[in-house]
Amino acid sequence: MEDKHEEFLSSCSEVDFGSVVLSEGEIEFYKGFNREIMSLCDSLPESVQTDALLFFMKYSGLSIGQELNFYKNFYVPSWSIIYWLAQDSPGSASLSPQDTRNAMTAHAMAMKLHSLDDHINDREIPADHLTLLLRSQSWMRMIMALKDLACGLEEGENIINRFMNDYYTSIMDSEPARTLDGYCQRFLRQMATWMIVPVLLTKVRALPGEVSEAVQRLYGSFGIAWRLLDDIMDIEADMKKGAHSAVYVCLPEGIRKLWDKNEMIESNNDNSFYDIILDYIHTNSVSNRIRQRISKELESAASISENHNMTGLAGELRSLLNPFSG
Repeated sequence: MEDKHEEFLSSCSEVDFGSVVLSEGEIEFYKGFNREIMSLCDSLPESVQTDALLFFMKYSGLSIGQELNFYKNFYVPSWSIIYWLAQDSPGSASLSPQDTRNAMTAHAMAMKLHSLDDHINDREIPADHLTLLLRSQSWMRMIMALKDLACGLEEGENIINRFMNDYYTSIMDSEPARTLDGYCQRFLRQMATWMIVPVLLTKVRALPGEVSEAVQRLYGSFGIAWRLLDDIMDIEADMKKGAHSAVYVCLPEGIRKLWDKNEMIESNNDNSFYDIILDYIHTNSVSNRIRQRISKELESAASISENHNMTGLAGELRSLLNPFSG
């Protein structure tokens, strides 16, 4: 029994998206994206700049001497959507160099803040003076860049405020999700700060309204797919700490109660509930159900991209989809 569970959990932890081959333009853009962390550190008081850089290196899993790749744990479309939306296309306005820089700064900060907030809130990262300074400075730089990017747009301020409100509504909501659909809809609001720059770029470039809506749908589908992938990979860790993941919401009420008790059970070295939960997940193909939803979301994101002539982004999304096809 134990071997079967270990094999199942091992297979879940190894699930991953397909790899993406970057264009030369994306490689250069990504270097600039990473430099935003260096700029953040340089903007701090001199006495903490080195500690800030070392923190981000450790947080990103980097060692001294390695290339400064602060976003290596983020899948490509999370940032490449900014690259693709910045590309010139017939019938649309071009971005100024300052617009591109503002978009890069704001989105780079939003991505780091999303994970930093989660880990500080979960106490996986201590809320000490350095992390609080990094958090506040990142937020300030994000807001300043967003306001500059939105300057001159009639609806710019409303777009920023709407997504900010969605984000805080979601993280302050204590009502648990009851279904997989409900769980996914909540996550869409949790990633709302990531939506601001892509939507603003469609407005700055004077793209049709349907393109702005399409960008929100495709980026949301990508985000949901990533969230569900993480939940499959982290089944064991989430179960041990009682985290309510996508796997949890796919369980019947009786099994959920065991999941909620599992942290207490683990401390008593009683693995019986642990075995019951894993038996149910494995026997009822819960992870396969979630994998199917991942495939559906990525297929939707790729199709929307293709339908709106964002072929580069569509190709990347289909590359992610490869291991889930067939």
